[in-house]
Amino acid sequence: MATATLNPKAVKTFSEKDLTDAIISWWTEEISRHTDDPFAAAGTLYDVLTDVDSLSAVNVLLVLEPIVGCSLPESLIKPGGYSDRQVMVDHLLPAISAFLTKRSH
Repeated sequence: MATATLNPKAVKTFSEKDLTDAIISWWTEEISRHTDDPFAAAGTLYDVLTDVDSLSAVNVLLVLEPIVGCSLPESLIKPGGYSDRQVMVDHLLPAISAFLTKRSH
């Protein structure tokens, strides 16, 4: 069975600022959907849920893939989701970096 090796130069260069800006933009849009939800009133289940659950958070990878230049696995998303956008940024930036480093070796 043949295995393909990734050429390190094939990975697109990007800045953490590009990723951070994309995550923040995606987060803002995602959260704005909750404000329009009539069931998101105080005293409901929404009070105990994370702001963005892991199933919804997977969609941020679709925004980040064009920036990094490759597909990102769903396993990069924190199980359970994220309580705020800084938690997402702080989790995803090192996770993506580690994934790309591992993939290039």
